[in-house]
Amino acid sequence: MAYKTWLSGNFSYGSGFLNGNGPDHLPSYRLLDLAIGKSFGENWSAKLSATNITNKRYFIDLSNTFGGSHFGEPRMIAVQLRYKFHY
Repeated sequence: MAYKTWLSGNFSYGSGFLNGNGPDHLPSYRLLDLAIGKSFGENWSAKLSATNITNKRYFIDLSNTFGGSHFGEPRMIAVQLRYKFHY
């Protein structure tokens, strides 16, 4: 009997984007994303996903060229329950 369980992760590191046209850089950042899922029988599955677990907020751009400062998204957690229909 197979347990049909899986775990997935993603680690990202950014050295910091350029701050304008000069040699300065924005601060570096590290991000961690994790997901775990399980299938139940042939039709049901569940998944729990967490993005930016470290809850690190980092700037992407400080210029006003696109309507203000932009930053990476804060921590987000999502739950998914799926049912697969047979046609």
